[in-house]
Amino acid sequence: MALVAGEYEFTCSECDGDGSLQVIGTEGELVWGKCDDCHGEGSVRVDEEEAAERIECGQTPLRTPPTRDLHSSPLKDELDQWFGFLCDRQAESTPPANIMIGYAYGYAEAMLLADREEPAREKLESMIRAAENFKDHPDFPGPR
Repeated sequence: MALVAGEYEFTCSECDGDGSLQVIGTEGELVWGKCDDCHGEGSVRVDEEEAAERIECGQTPLRTPPTRDLHSSPLKDELDQWFGFLCDRQAESTPPANIMIGYAYGYAEAMLLADREEPAREKLESMIRAAENFKDHPDFPGPR
């Protein structure tokens, strides 16, 4: 099912994405039951404000809203430009740097959706610093 604008999907933290939990049965025994938080799906959908909080706490969304539904702004355009450049260089990067780029982009998008431009700009600046390793590449988006 497609996400709507402003909706993010995360692994359910109650059942760790399993969809079920061990609960105490009527006779005191442990039985498996469907997770109430995710209704057995293993993931939950939240709005951009809760997504921003989850991302700030270190969670990574499984899915983010379609970018075509986001408002366009110079900051969003710049964010997309640097993210695209860094994604193209992912094979040339080493962990955890290449993993953190996706985190930074998701966090910045969530902040933009929540109308929090300053934290989004901070993540963009961290992406630009990461891109400095590829400053001699012909597609480098910034000044050389």
